[in-house]
Amino acid sequence: MGLFSRNKNICEDCKERLETFEDLISHARRVHHRTILKCTGCGKQFIHEKDRLHHARQEHENKVKSRYR
Repeated sequence: MGLFSRNKNICEDCKERLETFEDLISHARRVHHRTILKCTGCGKQFIHEKDRLHHARQEHENKVKSRYR
């Protein structure tokens, strides 16, 4: 599993539990000096590149394809 658990808002590195995912993102940036990745299509934030890519494929590529059908 990765460093952060999105569903529980728990930092797996230091085990700190945070109120929201936004708090977890802020914690990752501030405490662990993580680069936060943004989706260029909608601005949603991700900690891992694989999660950003999965989101982009699911949310944005399918919508673009369906417009041309």
